[in-house]
Amino acid sequence: MRIRPLLVAALVALPLLAKDATVWLQTKDGAASEATVSVASLKVTVDGKPRTIPFANILSVHNGDPASPSEAEKITAGIAALQGTDRKASDAAIEALTAIGIPVTTPLLKAYKDTDQHEPRPLYRLFERVMPSHADQLDRELSLIRLTTGEALRAKVEPFQLGATAWQNVRVFAVRQKQISRRVEVHSLRHSTQIEYFDTAILFGAASKATATASGFTRLSWETDGWATDPNGLQKPGPNYKTNLVDGHPFGALVGRFRATGEVFFLGRSWTSKPGANGKLFLAINDNRHWQNNLGTYRVLVQATDAYDLGDAQ
Repeated sequence: MRIRPLLVAALVALPLLAKDATVWLQTKDGAASEATVSVASLKVTVDGKPRTIPFANILSVHNGDPASPSEAEKITAGIAALQGTDRKASDAAIEALTAIGIPVTTPLLKAYKDTDQHEPRPLYRLFERVMPSHADQLDRELSLIRLTTGEALRAKVEPFQLGATAWQNVRVFAVRQKQISRRVEVHSLRHSTQIEYFDTAILFGAASKATATASGFTRLSWETDGWATDPNGLQKPGPNYKTNLVDGHPFGALVGRFRATGEVFFLGRSWTSKPGANGKLFLAINDNRHWQNNLGTYRVLVQATDAYDLGDAQ
């Protein structure tokens, strides 16, 4: 009986053992890859106090170091694109700047003018995509660590190796999760295909699979019921219109794409991913340029396996 406390003390003193994990990482030069790494834990400083975080508890880590020269160029060009009229350039800029993350916050804040810069303007929405309010702090250069518990820490990360890549060269990495379940709301005005896509922040890799189910009701012309629909979209043309399709999919349908440049595909009320899906999953409600009279949202449950949780859905 006397030796049991000694055994317990010895077990507690054992260091955390490294365990293989699959990660997705993007370096500061923009290169992205998947890799298998052996890391036991991260050592960080939070509010001046040291803390050790088991690697198994991590969803993603976003490096708060200042932008590299190439990143600084992308930030300047991206903010300019968001203020322009080229939709493809704007979508690509949103994806690129969200991936860079924390170094975007200061130049983005400086870009805002004291005018009517509200939703659904993508420039306005970008800030919370980059830095969700629950993780924002006065010190803008602290790294962001997102945990499986839902906690978001702003911290200084001690240098370590992520496989063959040193931490100082990494901009962001995420640990592959066996299962991700996310309920989101896609708004017919804010997330119209004509404005910008909803970012699920779920990144698909080589082994990822997913399903989605959607419900809800949207109105694409206020009181005109012929322009109201569920996530499958209009099954016949709306009043005073010749087709129920826009850009190859039904008006009002829930659609998606992987990456900002990916091909748009139909989700509707129920969807299963196809093999080879790669990149972040984006969702939107299909419409033409007369989107200003939209009302309503779709509630969507996305369930993914062997995928990466890169941030809050926005």
